[in-house]
Amino acid sequence: MGSPVGKTISRYRVEELLGSGGMGAVYRARDERLDRAVALKILSEDALTSSSARQRFVREAQLAATLNHPNIVTIYEVEEADGYHFIAMEYVEGETLRARVARAPLSLQEIVQVGGDVAEALEAAHALGLIHRDIKPANILLTRSGRAKVADFGLAKRLEGASGPASVPAATVSHLTEAGVVTGTVSYMSPEQTRGDVLDARSDLFSLGVVLYEAATGRVPFEGPSALTVIHEIAMVEPPAPSRIRQGLPRAFDGIVARAMAKERERRFGRGSEIAAALRALLEGPPTAVEASEGLQTQPARVANNLPISLTSFVGRQDEMEEVARLLASARLVTLLGSGGCGKTRLAIQVARNLLESYPDGAWMVELAALSDPSLVPQSVAIAMGLREEPERPLLVTLAEHMASRTLLLVLDNCEHLTPACAALARALLEAAPTIRILATSRQAIGVPGESLWRIPSLSIPDPRGAPLPRQLLSRFGAVRLFVDRAAAVQPTFALTDQNAWTVAQICGRLDGIPLAIELAAARVKVLPVAQILGRLEDRFRLLTYGSAATLPRQQTLRATVDWSYDLLESKEQQLFHRIGVFAGGLSLEAAEAVCSGDGIEEEEILDLLAHLVDKSLLTPEEGFENTARYRMLETLRAYGRERLQHAGGWDRYVDRHGEFYRALAERAEPELMGPEQASWLNRLEEEHDNFRQAIEGASERGDFSRGLSLCGNLWRFWWIRGLWQEGNGRLSKILDLAGATDRSPERAKALHGAVVISRGLGDYAGSHARIDTWISIARETKDRDELALSLKELGNLAYVKGDHSAAKSAYEESLIYFRDVGDRHGLAAVFHNLGSLSLGQEDFSRARRFYEESLALERELGDRTGEAVSLNGLGTAARAHGDHSAALAYHEQGLALQRELGERSGIAYSLGELGLLAANAREFARARGYLVESLAILREMGDRQAMVDALERFAALEFRRDQPERALILYGASRALREMLGVEPMPSDRRRIQEELETLWDLVGADGASEIFSKGRSMTLEKAFDFASGEA
Repeated sequence: MGSPVGKTISRYRVEELLGSGGMGAVYRARDERLDRAVALKILSEDALTSSSARQRFVREAQLAATLNHPNIVTIYEVEEADGYHFIAMEYVEGETLRARVARAPLSLQEIVQVGGDVAEALEAAHALGLIHRDIKPANILLTRSGRAKVADFGLAKRLEGASGPASVPAATVSHLTEAGVVTGTVSYMSPEQTRGDVLDARSDLFSLGVVLYEAATGRVPFEGPSALTVIHEIAMVEPPAPSRIRQGLPRAFDGIVARAMAKERERRFGRGSEIAAALRALLEGPPTAVEASEGLQTQPARVANNLPISLTSFVGRQDEMEEVARLLASARLVTLLGSGGCGKTRLAIQVARNLLESYPDGAWMVELAALSDPSLVPQSVAIAMGLREEPERPLLVTLAEHMASRTLLLVLDNCEHLTPACAALARALLEAAPTIRILATSRQAIGVPGESLWRIPSLSIPDPRGAPLPRQLLSRFGAVRLFVDRAAAVQPTFALTDQNAWTVAQICGRLDGIPLAIELAAARVKVLPVAQILGRLEDRFRLLTYGSAATLPRQQTLRATVDWSYDLLESKEQQLFHRIGVFAGGLSLEAAEAVCSGDGIEEEEILDLLAHLVDKSLLTPEEGFENTARYRMLETLRAYGRERLQHAGGWDRYVDRHGEFYRALAERAEPELMGPEQASWLNRLEEEHDNFRQAIEGASERGDFSRGLSLCGNLWRFWWIRGLWQEGNGRLSKILDLAGATDRSPERAKALHGAVVISRGLGDYAGSHARIDTWISIARETKDRDELALSLKELGNLAYVKGDHSAAKSAYEESLIYFRDVGDRHGLAAVFHNLGSLSLGQEDFSRARRFYEESLALERELGDRTGEAVSLNGLGTAARAHGDHSAALAYHEQGLALQRELGERSGIAYSLGELGLLAANAREFARARGYLVESLAILREMGDRQAMVDALERFAALEFRRDQPERALILYGASRALREMLGVEPMPSDRRRIQEELETLWDLVGADGASEIFSKGRSMTLEKAFDFASGEA
């Protein structure tokens, strides 16, 4: 059609381009009939090819035309004439709020005017049952007089249950947004909008709160390097108050914005008129000195970090924080030394939070306390920083490369049991990345050249042997303040008085000012007066109080504190305390009863004894699986109990009982992972994962390989579904190697099954094949027809991914015979699905659909929701390959919903990838990118190399459709290199599409240029290719 400028469309003479966007462009035009200026929004040629875009265009006009309000742009007509689809609307002479804020933040008077106008506009829209869903500065127009008008109702939706004017039937918008679909501009979305939940008027008011924040400060409250980061911030992070960013803003404005942006919509304003009234009330108070370009104190953008939010106050460490900050300014590795409970972790977190602005690339905390395998230290760092493992490349190299040019702070917490691994990590990172700093906590030095060691002093205490001090002076000591704070938490009526102040000071002195010891003592205020607490300490710690301080390491002080707490327990409470030491990461009531009863404790006594430990602050109660009781013990206390159990001679017995309980639990769970209770069992296994890890490690250390094989063989499906492929592969490989080739047991066969599946998923086809051969030979030797059926099915899967369709078909058909013979309907459903994929690869679409439908029917009968989702994905892919866009979309959306519910990460990634390609085909580019970015992020975390190739090609297809030939060529080059490395090919329909697109790209760019760009992609590292695809490089 070309540019319409200078043309007359219907009765409108087009004069000037005002702006453009994804749907089309807006022009200033002259209504020759009425002789007035108008704005014409003309649908683009690309959008004309999309029926959904045309429908949205018409809907925008229909919905906005129902609104007659001075703060909403007036719609005159929607029309098609002279080959153009257009909306004629009111021409607003002025600028967008986005352009205005880009120059400088607004004055308070302007904020009140604009915010009030928009709020009143939303009030009018909501009264007619419409929600805008895309309130942002670009959609707010400012007139020359400073009044605001809301535009662009292209994403508007009628509120559920609302009835609008008869001229706009509700059916025209009822399908625009369903629950589970995200629409709008991410930085301005409400939490419920990012989740795809059903929206209401308060969602628009949240967006208005974001607009007010940006208008006042010049920046959005939620920001980050990717859409996923922003979505996380919207859901989890409370931004700083506007008055902290720009001096002079009234605190009342902070309150308005905070209420508008409340995470829970029930806490927000209910109507736009309420916001308008609250804003106007700001001008009724004392005059403000805030102007548009004066009095600004803009802080840097908030720094990315994963520092945990503290649930209790941080008391008495100001000097220490300043000292550690000074050390970090001069030393690149600072290690905080001290015994358990002295406050290393809390101090490190607080220092890191205080120094955030000094590290533009973030502060990242890596918690190592629960880690027992030194080889997983780099993985823990990668997980904390959101990095992904790169196939065929040491993770330490990937970490070093990522940090090489960054300025960040890495906090390594609880290094003492992993010092060699932490030393190797620190040395490598410090050598590779000259501008990073590492702050570590440990009970001993890490042992790296240049390490600056700083021993954490006790909290400040008065001299317990000196003259009593008045309450006012005592309240200034850090240890006393901590005791009072924690005592009041368990006994709200507790306070420091003239009568008890010196007693409290003496308690703190006897405890050497160690935070954990003080907190344990303060917890006893619930059951003991402070005078009795002091009496107990005097009896127990006489040596520590009066002995030589130079010879008393802080570990002994902490041990004495825990000894004292332990001594408060009755005999059976002490026994249970010992036995809980065999657990990791918490325990359920069921586990405690099974593992810890006997030898003097009856099973029915366990619950009461646990309650006693909770009351005495040695256990923390939590809500566990399906609202069941669960308990967690501090690591220091657990280690103490473990040591007591070892000295008493019961360690081996209770480790064995722990391992047997979790072996039985894994065995019980395994069949449930393919049935209707699958989701519940996945959650339960997730909750107990630390205990399963401990049980597996205990079995390996004790040479109980049968138990280790059983645990791994029954847990592999959990690792597979939850995307824990690297860990699963490592544990399976280790136990199989330890058990040895002579083990021909059913437990080994089941473990081999898991190892075959996961190694294939990771792209280790040689390793997978070797394990299949062993597995099949065991099945044939033992005449186990169940295992034979399963192993043949997996043999077919491996042949399929390697492109040997003939061998795959033969293996599948043989496995079908055995599955039918043993009556394994799960196996039949899986093979039907696989035969469907095989038929799809041969472009026999009707046969593929038939197999997928047979599989789907069986999975639904069996209640296997993971299998059901996989079959839905198969049907969706077949529909896409056959050109049936709507059917493909429906199948994949159903599959994605199921997989999200189950946490089935591989399937989620696949569904998102397919939906991304479908959206790209429909030219819904923003939606496509959102799907593809999330999909790739999951695949990188899992290490699914074959699926990563598909992901790169889907990104390339998106760039091709976006008319970005260079990006498309680079991505196709990168995917080609990875395909050649893996030896895998795309399915024929995708292969043809890719080839056609490459030929078009070659013609567009020219052979020499295209070849050079394609080679650039081929030479990229995988990590760089993935970053490039995601828009991060």
